[in-house]
Amino acid sequence: MTEIKNLEPFSDILHRAIERKGDKSFVLDMAGQTFSQDELAQIPDSMWLAAFTKQIFQSGFVWRVVEQKWPGFEEVFFNFDIEKMLMMSDDMWESKCKDERIIRNGKKVMTIKDNAQMIFEIATEHGSFGQFIANWPKHDIIGLWAFLKKHGSRLGGNTGPYALRRMGFDTFLISQDITTSSILTN
Repeated sequence: MTEIKNLEPFSDILHRAIERKGDKSFVLDMAGQTFSQDELAQIPDSMWLAAFTKQIFQSGFVWRVVEQKWPGFEEVFFNFDIEKMLMMSDDMWESKCKDERIIRNGKKVMTIKDNAQMIFEIATEHGSFGQFIANWPKHDIIGLWAFLKKHGSRLGGNTGPYALRRMGFDTFLISQDITTSSILTN
């Protein structure tokens, strides 16, 4: 069994962050807003696809470039409208992989198609992807991460959790500080 020793209280961590950043509201804004179950359920499927896509492209890439290119992504991919994504032919996907308005990484571009399909299938079964996320058991966050890794495309590792957090889902994030920390011992 894993034993946690010398875990620093969150209040101390928050205090240190406020000292470094200068303002409590700024620090809390950086942590991101979390939404209620009802608010998560109302997020359109297109926004989930956009969040997953942005996180996938930011993974291993300069985030600033992704931000600069993002309006092009929204234009090229019809604001991530799920039905439009699923109606595109293979030839259309191939041409989008070469579009200069986006980052031309064919493998990552094709994750949009795969994740649109996943979101569509889940939405068909649960009413919407947001409803599915909102109803996921709060005690099984790691199970949700595993689900996204298994059923989505390139949503394993930190990509899925970061996208969930970006969308307002209250999840913790595993950082290098945690994985290399000596606070966890066997």
